[in-house]
Amino acid sequence: MDIPFWGRWILVAAAAVQLVYALRALRPALRSRPGEKADAWLAFADPAVGAPVSLALAFGNMTLVLAGLAVLGPILTWQLARRILSRRTRPGPA
Repeated sequence: MDIPFWGRWILVAAAAVQLVYALRALRPALRSRPGEKADAWLAFADPAVGAPVSLALAFGNMTLVLAGLAVLGPILTWQLARRILSRRTRPGPA
C-alpha cells in the first residue's frame, strides 16, 4: 500500500496526539477505585493501542497494523458494549 508523503506526516501527528491522550488517561486509570477501573483503563487503552496502529500504517507495515487492530478491536467493542449497557440501566425520564 502506497501512502503519500503528506499522509504519512498526518498519521505520525495523529499518533503523537493519541500518545498525549494516553498519557492524560493514565493517571485516572492508576487512581481509579475497583468498581471504576474498567472505564478508566479502557480510556487509556484505546489511544495507547491506537498510536502504534497509526504509526504502523504510516510506515506501511501491514503486519503490525493487523496485529494492532486485533488488539484494538476488542477494546473498542468492550467500550461500545459498556456504553450501550450504561444507557439501558440508567433510569429514564418519568
